[in-house]
Amino acid sequence: MSISTNIYPIFNYFWKMLKEYSISDILGLPPQHISYFVGTFEGTDDADIEWPHRHNFYSLIWFTEGSGFYVIDMQEFEIIPNRIFQVSPKQIHNWDYAENSKGYILVCDASLALTLNLGYSSPYIDIGDKASLLKEIFTNLLTETKKNDNLACRNVESGISYLYAILERLSADKKIKSQGLDKTLERLKHVVYEDFHQTKVERYAEMIGLSADILNPVCKQITGITLKQFILDLKVTEAKRLLIYSDKNINEIAYSLGFDDSSYFSRIFKKKTSFTPLGFIKKYRKL
Repeated sequence: MSISTNIYPIFNYFWKMLKEYSISDILGLPPQHISYFVGTFEGTDDADIEWPHRHNFYSLIWFTEGSGFYVIDMQEFEIIPNRIFQVSPKQIHNWDYAENSKGYILVCDASLALTLNLGYSSPYIDIGDKASLLKEIFTNLLTETKKNDNLACRNVESGISYLYAILERLSADKKIKSQGLDKTLERLKHVVYEDFHQTKVERYAEMIGLSADILNPVCKQITGITLKQFILDLKVTEAKRLLIYSDKNINEIAYSLGFDDSSYFSRIFKKKTSFTPLGFIKKYRKL
């Protein structure tokens, strides 16, 4: 997803300041080259790292159980069972999840990812009826990683390739089903990013040559929420970026996003994120 060009200098400045971690850092090991790691979410100790942060490797987190949210490049996504999150090298991310969360973790360094032709086309994938198949793949991967020989390495790499092939197929099938409608929403995102100060949903619809009555059912079909809520979500995401990566105060941010009343902005922000704007700054801004 693209972001408004006017925040790129701010975003890039703080992006460079964030700590970047290797696989050995995440595993709490001395500096060394590690091509991959496979583990269970609940069985892997939390590393002593800064949040938010970046990785120099590819990571895949499958939540089989749990709730919360995952923030990737300041876009917040809900954690739900059988949702796989994918984070590429350099992406800024953070999360907050329930203590009873369970699942699987797979990380690959950039060189292995290049060899296996791995890549991410979306921040998450809902795997649906593929859960049993993927669980079997992860079970085999965990078994092979405990065997320290060349055959195990080859089997793990083959398993990783197979896993990503399945996820790529799921993503492709989903994209085919909604390709035309997705383009409409991408056009809508573009005009919202270009003019966050607009206050009327109807005006945004007009800017892409449609009426709100036509655009609203399209939005609900793809996202499950109304056009108004979709635009509010985009504005709240932008608000998160500005709260962390700019020196604007809350009133200025509210006004820049089309909210004449900062109290109303704060109520919307808390409803969407469970934080007040000030509470969000305290939790996520890198001081």
